[in-house]
Amino acid sequence: MQASTIAEINLDNLAKNAVAVRDLVAPSRVICVVKADAYGHGAVAVTGHLIKHGFDFFAVARLAEAQELREAGIDAPVLIFGRLFPGQIKEAAKNGFRVTVFGAEDIEWIEREGCGSPVKVHAKIDTGMGRVGLLSENGPDFFRRLAGSRALEIEGLYSHFASADEADLTFARIQMERFRAAVSEASGAGIRHPMIHMSNSGGVLALPEARFSAVRTGIFLYGHYPSGEVARTLPAHQVMSLKAAVAHVRNLPANTPVSYGSTWVTPRPSKIAVIAAGYADGVDRRMGNRCHVLIRGQKCPIVGRVTMDQIMADVTGLDAKVGDTALLWGDSDQGSISLLEVSQTIGTITYELTCGVGKRVPRIYKDQ
Repeated sequence: MQASTIAEINLDNLAKNAVAVRDLVAPSRVICVVKADAYGHGAVAVTGHLIKHGFDFFAVARLAEAQELREAGIDAPVLIFGRLFPGQIKEAAKNGFRVTVFGAEDIEWIEREGCGSPVKVHAKIDTGMGRVGLLSENGPDFFRRLAGSRALEIEGLYSHFASADEADLTFARIQMERFRAAVSEASGAGIRHPMIHMSNSGGVLALPEARFSAVRTGIFLYGHYPSGEVARTLPAHQVMSLKAAVAHVRNLPANTPVSYGSTWVTPRPSKIAVIAAGYADGVDRRMGNRCHVLIRGQKCPIVGRVTMDQIMADVTGLDAKVGDTALLWGDSDQGSISLLEVSQTIGTITYELTCGVGKRVPRIYKDQ
């Protein structure tokens, strides 16, 4: 291994996942979501590879994320989901970023900024997420205001599903109909032929009727289903494999406590591998005493609490040695560990785990 802990990023799998979505939803356009450093996978490398495969529209959450892509020489359109404030809007416009507007206040801010040419915007509609976006009762006035502003170029209208990754899609379909009504209102106000997008990865997989003129996909790009309930319409190929070196191997007598709080005690004379990865690297503390690592092709339980820099695994009966590789999730020559299963075991989601892989973990990109 090139470092004590690494995150291998399989760019071939990334492309497989993205192309599968594109083929499924054609002729709808695919907006590739690369916020949060491409969910921990490295936004610049991920975006660059997707561009090589013909993808040409991306989305992030914040201005700084979009700027990182521009500074890396990526000139494709980038939609910023998060709100931009006065002082940020002109910078976004200068770089050609697409700005989200949530209400009349955003329009006023853009008009006051005096950006020189119309700012390309996407209007966010709240159809049931209850987080951000235009509420339906404000729609007619807002759309007239939007259509009448010379400071804007309306490129898109979008909304966001709250539960498209659940088995019961009743509320998702209610949201979809609310969105259709909002799009109709926008058309009535003179907004013609914008990009219309609502589906996230869950919607892509489960709701073909919600594809509109574009879809957004995030977590599926990286090889994970958004939940255990969602329709598995496409095969998902894991992109990140988190690996760490066995730094020590110790033989401990029975009744020896291991790690902080003595939450695990050797039930017999035990062989313990100390692995050079901890919660500072992205190993969730809840994985202690609940999850496994893969060493020499065998599942070995993580024992004791996860510490900042190290975890321990019970390798009794296994010929484990210092320098062996422990797989925490993803794929290796000797087997795989599903990140979805890890996330379900500890009561979280795959997104949180990949986003949590720390900066000190080098990303090693594999492209055959």
